Amino acid sequence: MNERDRTTCQWCQGTGYVTRALAYCPGVDPFHGPAETVHRAGECKHCRGTGAYDARRDPMLEHWREEEPGDEA
Repeated sequence: MNERDRTTCQWCQGTGYVTRALAYCPGVDPFHGPAETVHRAGECKHCRGTGAYDARRDPMLEHWREEEPGDEA
């Protein structure tokens, strides 16, 4: 992919990483009690950390739906 074809990912604004918020409840029951919110940086799932969006790389799209039975080349 050359620089001209590079399309900035709209979800991570080209950084390749997004912030994820996680709730953490200490103790034996993780669903009750006071929860702490923890923010972590994680790889963008739409561009897989490259910062350049490519629909072929996006795991959120269902590429298998585009294939019809018998279209195997």
